[in-house]
Amino acid sequence: MKQGLSVRSRVLSSEAGSALIEVVAFAAVAFGLVLSLGLDLLQNERELLELQGISRNAMRAHLKDPTGDILQEIARYQSNTKLLSNQNLNVAMNCLPADCDQIGSLMFLELSIEDKKVQSFGVAGG
Repeated sequence: MKQGLSVRSRVLSSEAGSALIEVVAFAAVAFGLVLSLGLDLLQNERELLELQGISRNAMRAHLKDPTGDILQEIARYQSNTKLLSNQNLNVAMNCLPADCDQIGSLMFLELSIEDKKVQSFGVAGG
């Protein structure tokens, strides 16, 4: 009877095969972390690309029709996006020289949301 107990305790204390289980468990956890980080980066990049598209299209529409309201153009393009339709965008419009109506002046449209910022530019009347 004592012999059976010693065999049983030897089997329980044996670590054969546990290294493989530890490696597989670590790999699964590491893969999950890398995958979630990658998905977060992909989501941020998608939002940035949509923000760039809104900025470019609104600037293009404003350059074609300078009498139109650029904020309405931004809102129209924003409503067509999937990711940014419910977000509040910060808008800044700058010109060099300061008069945006002057032909040949550089116009800069900057859109930002949280930590993402994009800028598009155009030439007034050109």
